[in-house]
Amino acid sequence: MKGYYLKKVLSSLFVLFIIITLNFFLPRMIFSDPAQPYYAGVPEDALALREQIREANGFNDPLIVQYLKYLGRVFTLDFGESHYYKDSVWKVMFSRIPWSMVLTVSSMLISITFGILYGAVAGKRREHAADKVLLWLSGVTTAIPSFWLALVSVMLFAFTYKIFPYRGAMTAGYTLSMNGSLFLIVLAVGVVLSVVLKLLSKKNLCIFIGVPVSLTAALFASVPLADIVDVAYHAALPVMISVFSGIISYALLVRNSMIAVTGEDYILTARAKGLPAQVVLYKHTFRNALLPLITNVGMSMAGLMGGSVLMEKIFSWPGMGQLLLDACNNGDYLLSQAILLLFAVITVVCNFITDLVYHKFDPRVKEV
Repeated sequence: MKGYYLKKVLSSLFVLFIIITLNFFLPRMIFSDPAQPYYAGVPEDALALREQIREANGFNDPLIVQYLKYLGRVFTLDFGESHYYKDSVWKVMFSRIPWSMVLTVSSMLISITFGILYGAVAGKRREHAADKVLLWLSGVTTAIPSFWLALVSVMLFAFTYKIFPYRGAMTAGYTLSMNGSLFLIVLAVGVVLSVVLKLLSKKNLCIFIGVPVSLTAALFASVPLADIVDVAYHAALPVMISVFSGIISYALLVRNSMIAVTGEDYILTARAKGLPAQVVLYKHTFRNALLPLITNVGMSMAGLMGGSVLMEKIFSWPGMGQLLLDACNNGDYLLSQAILLLFAVITVVCNFITDLVYHKFDPRVKEV
């Protein structure tokens, strides 16, 4: 067991090092002169001022020296100041993270919940109406890109019928007011209660249900109801677009897994023992059919911060995806590097946790 964990930790650290290295070199390949974006507003004949900018930002140093300085900043979590926003990179990023999570967390929770339920029904009643509709819908979602569906939805529901707003996260002039201290207190209390219930009942379900409930309770306790309603109204259309394809994707995965598990020897053995059909279905078939879902959910968790770049762009949603596009267009190296590094760390950590969870629930995974 320890050898398995050590191998996963070392491989994750190696992947992170490769990502950190690529994160330094790739942005510098966009422009032949990496200092070019910093010259905005500086005349071409102001050579002394341009040279001062290069010297102040370390662009005159050898590339290996710049790389070593970059590694030092990464390990000290000092990402500097965004030259476009004239503010701390950390502050700029964390002002956008909650907005991305509004879309991604709500979409993922709805998609997983209804996707599992629909997939279980379709897998149990194969070749019936629910199963046929699911297969038809999966073909539709495969043929229709989500960004195209988003554009059509904007034209139809935002411009033609004007049911939903077409851009932004809040009504113009509104500012989201949030009691950060109260949010953290309620969230911490909820998480602690979930852990205590898990230890007392020895049911992992307490954690899976308790954490989302705690997050929801903390949100409603720290944000005025009028602000929540306004944000929900603006998020409704992009969330519905994401949920449509998400539910079908998760449902199809669960449905196919249930069909595959049904033919396994241990299912036949359970039936031969005379176990009730409901026990065979829920305790053996459905439970083991959810194993492939772990990997899929883990990858979805990795995209929580990044969100959907296209979706945020179409709906002018002020999330991390939109911020990354702006940083690349503005040549804001420090900001784009920090965002990409954050995405990479979250992805590696989520993959690591997914491997450990899969290893725990599936004994067939070898400790090699």
